[in-house]
Amino acid sequence: MLSFLYRLIEHYHREHGLHPNLLYLSPWHYQKLLECLPTLATQEAVCRFLAMQLVINPEIAHPHVTWQSQDAGEKALRRLKSV
Repeated sequence: MLSFLYRLIEHYHREHGLHPNLLYLSPWHYQKLLECLPTLATQEAVCRFLAMQLVINPEIAHPHVTWQSQDAGEKALRRLKSV
């Protein structure tokens, strides 16, 4: 699982010139990732290790990575509060 993620990250970096900061996984893929990282007990620890935030969703068929600006979530939250 780690080698697959490494290839995803490297491909994204070569294609876009940015290190991705979001990793989308299904719960099953997340479990497989945890099996590769037995010393990391929490999702926060896994995020720090990967230097990415995780999005775990059962509808995700294949792991994929992307980059999102840090303030994108804050802007969306402000828009929701103003409605």
